[in-house]
Amino acid sequence: MMIRHLLTGTVLLCCSQAILAASTPFETCPSKAFLIQGAIPKTYAVNLVTGDYDIAQDDMGTKAGINAVGFNPNDGFMYGWNYADKKPGRIGNDFKIESLSDVANPTAQNFFVGDISILENAYYVYNSGVSSGLYRISLDQNNANYHKMVRVVDGKTLNLTIYDIAFHPSNGLAYSVDNKGDLYQINTTSGTATKLGATGVSGTFGAIYFDVNGHLYFSRNNDGKVFSVDINNAKYTAVLFAQGPSSSSNDGARCALADVVDNADSNIDFGDAPSSYGTSLQDNGARHGLKSPATLFLGTSVDGESDATPFPMSDDETGVSDDEDGIQFATNLTAGSSAVVMVKASTSGNLSAWIDTNQNGQFDADEQVMTDQPVTAGLKPLYIKIPAGATPGATWARFRLSSATGLEPTGGAPDGEVEDYKVDIRANSSNVTYYPSSTGWATVAFEDNWPFEGDYDMNDMVTYLRTAVYRTEGKITQVNISGQLAAVGAAYHNGFGIRLPGILRSQIDESKVQYTVNDRDWAPYNPLETGRNEAIFIPTYNVWNYVSAGENCTYYRTQSGCGSDVQMTFNLVIPFKEPIESNLAGLFDPFMFATPGAYHGSFFAQPPGRSYEIHLKNQAPTEAFNTALMNGAGADASDPSNNLYFLTKNGMPWAMEMGNRWQYPLEYHDLILGYQKFPNYVATQGSQDANWFDDTKSTPAHLFKD
Repeated sequence: MMIRHLLTGTVLLCCSQAILAASTPFETCPSKAFLIQGAIPKTYAVNLVTGDYDIAQDDMGTKAGINAVGFNPNDGFMYGWNYADKKPGRIGNDFKIESLSDVANPTAQNFFVGDISILENAYYVYNSGVSSGLYRISLDQNNANYHKMVRVVDGKTLNLTIYDIAFHPSNGLAYSVDNKGDLYQINTTSGTATKLGATGVSGTFGAIYFDVNGHLYFSRNNDGKVFSVDINNAKYTAVLFAQGPSSSSNDGARCALADVVDNADSNIDFGDAPSSYGTSLQDNGARHGLKSPATLFLGTSVDGESDATPFPMSDDETGVSDDEDGIQFATNLTAGSSAVVMVKASTSGNLSAWIDTNQNGQFDADEQVMTDQPVTAGLKPLYIKIPAGATPGATWARFRLSSATGLEPTGGAPDGEVEDYKVDIRANSSNVTYYPSSTGWATVAFEDNWPFEGDYDMNDMVTYLRTAVYRTEGKITQVNISGQLAAVGAAYHNGFGIRLPGILRSQIDESKVQYTVNDRDWAPYNPLETGRNEAIFIPTYNVWNYVSAGENCTYYRTQSGCGSDVQMTFNLVIPFKEPIESNLAGLFDPFMFATPGAYHGSFFAQPPGRSYEIHLKNQAPTEAFNTALMNGAGADASDPSNNLYFLTKNGMPWAMEMGNRWQYPLEYHDLILGYQKFPNYVATQGSQDANWFDDTKSTPAHLFKD
């Protein structure tokens, strides 16, 4: 019969047609691993990403054991040792074994260690002891030793206490982990072994695999845990990769030319926290296999993906398929106190949780606040202890529900769900006030043509903002500001600033200010503006430095067909030297200004730069503003003597604040076309149509859609 060569795509003739006529090879190089377990063997198809598995075959055509299994991409068959006749056999896509009856076994022994050398197209088996050893069986019909067992080295000389081997996909060497957890590299040509280092785990590792990227996976028999090391990068300390099936008899095979993940497989649930917490597969992120339909999950539903989309691009930020709904924080998270969380589970399982209490961007071993807590279907309260030394401020929590136990904050689980949450830890005896809420966003939008109205599409800069004010005994100790740059529909170059009204720069503990952009520390840039008496923070002097419009687009996220993920997020942590008395609340004072040195229209003889600002209606500018610009030009009706600022003669603003994640107008679409109730809201000074900005009050055809 003819079988396809998976490495080259050529066709080979099998010379044992009479002996091996029934088997059909695998048509592709599968990403799943295959475990063969039991005295009467069964084959399990295992997704190494999660440890989720299904029985692929419960009748392999023999009542005796099968071991030393490997996958051969050269012909699309697996090969294993058939205990029934003490000979090697091959296994096709029906998972039935057929003995290679023409192979003479000079040892009269059975073997439980083996794999396929892809480069040699040869099957290797190994037993310890002087009467046995490492044997090569060529599978290449053009080789003089085709289907002959040739001993490379005796088992006493090689002297390894191992239970399986796996060949690297490209370097021709085999690897194994002994019962002490030591990693060995085996040269099957010379019959020598080199100890590379300790993996940090021990046990009987009866199934060992490679993927195409040079990651070695080894499964421990007694508990089914799958560990991984990165051979190519010499990272030999094992990480727990997934939870798989356990067995006293365990052997595995997979196609080493396949990636460990099938990109078409979206039946995996990943977390949403920033990448540093272990979220994506490349970081061994927390993940759970999803059966169809899923039965074990948190909240009301769970959705799947082929890989994670970490914050700030995660679904809980975009609002698309947000399934983080299983955990409710019923009380504040306060350092040194217990907190109550309401947990909703679909059915019985084990819940574990971690909180990054030191805010170092990862879940450390001592930050586990819940371990294998049994939960049942429905809503129930659980208690977690927040350490006294927990750092106050914004951080992340991870909750993992599964039937498995012993989960870590990263790695795979065969079922269940992972949910990540942004949380705030309070200082002891403190409280925090959020605006608009601890998870919601408010919007501030600008038209940058002041003192002229321009196209009045109110999308020259759109920013989503959230603030938190921390108080102890009624005095403010710290404020946090989080933001997302949602849109830039301006040809001019502009910066974005936030002033803390009534607060002096000298009151800020500047050395402890934290500023991150896209979850990365932005040091040495100091967002606290120098040379000012007021406390003014500048996230950026030019928003175009952080975003791009995209192909065939002029502006960022304001034109139809020019959507993208939000490209800039930022977070400011602003502590005070001493607690202060202030009524500071809301969005504080966000404003837009002209980028220094950049052209800003023919109205200005010279670029106005930092002295040009646009604030919310009737909000006075900062000390950096050039008050000479308020001279009644254009449509401006500002009158500082009467505390009137940045409004037109019709009372319309150049900047607006909305208490939701607002849908702003498309480019060149007047605000009033999208929100027809807005003029009446302005005319009545807010006494009517106060909810003019709700989606239900809008005309969607004039609004930007992600």
